[in-house]
Amino acid sequence: MAHRPTARDLEPYRAVLRPLVPKAQLRAAARPLPFHGLLTLTCGPGVQRYLVEEKRHLRFQDAAVIADQMLRRRAELPDEHAADGLLLLAPHVRPQHGAILELAGIDYIDLAGNAHLQAPGLFVHVEGRKPAKEPVRGPQRPHKAWVKTVMALLVQPDLIHAPYRTIAERSDVALGTVGGCINDLVLRGAIVERKAGRELADWPALVATWVTAYVEALRPKLKERRLQVRAEDKAELLARLADVLRKRTPWALTGADAAGRRTHFFRADETEIYAPVDVFDDRGLQKALVAQPAARAGNLLVIEPPGPLAIPLPPYEGLPVAPDLLAYAELRYRGTEQANEAADLLLPLILNDGAH
Repeated sequence: MAHRPTARDLEPYRAVLRPLVPKAQLRAAARPLPFHGLLTLTCGPGVQRYLVEEKRHLRFQDAAVIADQMLRRRAELPDEHAADGLLLLAPHVRPQHGAILELAGIDYIDLAGNAHLQAPGLFVHVEGRKPAKEPVRGPQRPHKAWVKTVMALLVQPDLIHAPYRTIAERSDVALGTVGGCINDLVLRGAIVERKAGRELADWPALVATWVTAYVEALRPKLKERRLQVRAEDKAELLARLADVLRKRTPWALTGADAAGRRTHFFRADETEIYAPVDVFDDRGLQKALVAQPAARAGNLLVIEPPGPLAIPLPPYEGLPVAPDLLAYAELRYRGTEQANEAADLLLPLILNDGAH
């Protein structure tokens, strides 16, 4: 956790909490505890204790990643904390974030006055309040080049030690962009500058920020082609892709099919791949695939690669597969119930990769 709130930092949240639960006691946590604070609520005859986490930039983050991170941290604590609730504090919790947190069993309070507290003898739910507009301070909303740069750092963490020129090449961004992105990550607490060099910090928070930024800032701008490939089943379609594309263009599975090779959960009817989309306008390639363009429906979606590291370099065993991080992001972008369930299964693997 890059930022550790003080008693003064928590005071604005106490002001929101007092009218809801007058006897609540919110205090900063002792350093050995991997949470920012503790909240004690007197609920009728009982007492409920919460482990508290503050996220100053939640509006730019994937709430599912934050929820997973909090649940993991509680599970690693001694048994005396097993019955503790989890509480998220943030300047503003958007309704879609609130729904994800509630589904995970995590309560929340924001500075706009929105709250969800559910404990034995207590139920508080306030939503729909918007935050006051304030001058923008600190990190800005991530943009397309930021997403591509951070993607490269997450997919290949050793790049954090590389020269800016190397990072720019692996990200497919202008050299001048990299310095601004690094400075932004330092402001966010995602990069720590040490005497020995730069280090990535708080991997889950950076993943959470990046996924939301990818879905909102970059993914909608990537070019696509939809095709209907004549094939009896998924296996035949994949075999034909491997055979036809091997000598024609670099490509990689992504989305549900990429995730399925790790979790064996969700197989979508539509196969998604990263590849240069213009290649698929070639009639010769379409003929070799036994495919034709599809305006809306189709069983093959070709997506412009979001960066050079989205497609693995040969040699590789079997089919080329995009990094787990990108498969996860595509599932979140798809956004169906099944896709989100598949993303939830893949997420722990991504966070474990970052821990090592």
